Amino acid sequence: MPQHTQSRSAPLSLRPPRRSLGALLGLSLLASCGGPAATPAPTTPTATTMQLNGTRVLGPAQVQFGVTPLNGTQTVSGTLSNPSVTFSTAGVSGAVSVCGQVTVQNTVTAAVTLDATGSMTTTDPNEKRRDAARAFVGRLTGGSQAAVLSFEASSTPSAGMIGSVLHQDLTADQALLNTAIDRATYARGSTNFYDAVIDAVKVASRAGRPGPIVLALTDGIDNRSSNSPDNAIAAAKAAGVPVYTIGLDATGSLDFTEMERIASETGGLFRSNVAAGDLDAYFSQLYNAFTAQGCLELNLAAAPAPGTTVAGTLWVDVTDYGKATSRLSVPFSYAVRDSGAPK
Repeated sequence: MPQHTQSRSAPLSLRPPRRSLGALLGLSLLASCGGPAATPAPTTPTATTMQLNGTRVLGPAQVQFGVTPLNGTQTVSGTLSNPSVTFSTAGVSGAVSVCGQVTVQNTVTAAVTLDATGSMTTTDPNEKRRDAARAFVGRLTGGSQAAVLSFEASSTPSAGMIGSVLHQDLTADQALLNTAIDRATYARGSTNFYDAVIDAVKVASRAGRPGPIVLALTDGIDNRSSNSPDNAIAAAKAAGVPVYTIGLDATGSLDFTEMERIASETGGLFRSNVAAGDLDAYFSQLYNAFTAQGCLELNLAAAPAPGTTVAGTLWVDVTDYGKATSRLSVPFSYAVRDSGAPK
């Protein structure tokens, strides 16, 4: 009978496989560095400047600022953190916090209402408001739309309006808007600002577009409206339309308490002491605010006396993925108004 040969398997080795000297050196270097080589830290800054868009007064010692981070002239989205404040007004102290991250909105729906009262011949003799409004609508992109109104108490209001002339309803057609702005830039009559705000809110909201706003410019105190500031605030709140107000007051002598209140209580922003020559830049800043805006809130240790100008500098970090954190600053200044004054 033939013999069968039994095969034997080679015994398993208990020693680790040999590695080349280069591989061992590579492992040693990785171990000494704590793992794979780290990705270089980003050097491109998230933003280069911070723009202050206006104020929103919540109380005598509580004020919010709308801010927009920019990279050159372009708006930037990023995370706001680590805010701080320094004061240049003697005797004022407090702290600042982030009250809203940067919200980006690519589509703008704005009803722009321009003061056409007789005093504009003095406060804006070169019709800078016309140039500013034209530049504003010139920035409309994509599905953005605007409407143009004017207000003064001597003209017959347009159909459905209380005290305003509607020169152009919401449209993206910049040629039509520019023609409307030219027609809206005149000067006669007295000031019916509160009626004008209600009219502009109606125009901004009736198309049912998302995120409508009102941009309202005046150079005087209301003296002819049939409605009160509270009526204007209620109309804007009911429609969900924030009102951004601009007080053209180069001398700093006008009392814009009610205009500031309308902006603050509707979720808009207020800006005053603007010379006519500054309108172009400020309308452009507001366009930035409508497309990308965050919020910083200042809480003072004590309420300053009415008439005090509170000034200082806000600081905040802006961070975006893949970019270096930017530490940005922006000066601020606002007047403390008498919240207990008759309305």
